[in-house]
Amino acid sequence: MPKYYYYMSEHRMAIEDDAAEYDYKYDKKDHCKKHDRKDHCEKHDKKDRKKDRAKFVEFAYETFDPITPLTLPLNFSLSTQPQVIATATLKDVEKGNVVWLNGLYHVNNNSPEFADLITRIYRGNISPGNLIYQSIVEIDAEGNADATESVSQFVDVIPGDAKDVTYYLTAQKGQFSEDLNVFVYGPITFTAAEIKQED
Repeated sequence: MPKYYYYMSEHRMAIEDDAAEYDYKYDKKDHCKKHDRKDHCEKHDKKDRKKDRAKFVEFAYETFDPITPLTLPLNFSLSTQPQVIATATLKDVEKGNVVWLNGLYHVNNNSPEFADLITRIYRGNISPGNLIYQSIVEIDAEGNADATESVSQFVDVIPGDAKDVTYYLTAQKGQFSEDLNVFVYGPITFTAAEIKQED
């Protein structure tokens, strides 16, 4: 039966198996190139890891109807104007921090032709100057893929004049879909997480 002997000497390990020796040299790829002291390299490693760290400062969210019945509900009909799906407010925000925004809601097109669905996120209030995110997708006609979800994800940088900031998740039909019956239903989730980069 083969015998194995292991021993460490600096950065080298020798393995003996039935009188055959195999040397494994330590890979210095991750070792500090300028210095040979272990404690110095550990300090460098800690410093590099610290650069990538961030922490959550505040978290706000709004949710509706987490359990959807088998028969799709028609919670409310969309128009060609922005309609608020959900809001999230962060208090005492800090300039330069980022806000990670995530939105989810569902739609159902009960029309014989496809409809344009516009999803937007506004910061502060619903006006063109405060629009920070927009997506436009086509929802198939009734009987096809006419029931689907809208997912939004965006990272916003907090401006210098902000203190308390409210984000609005809105939905609307496209201007050429005005006569179509497009409905919003749950589950609806909208989250806002303020993140600070650590020094």
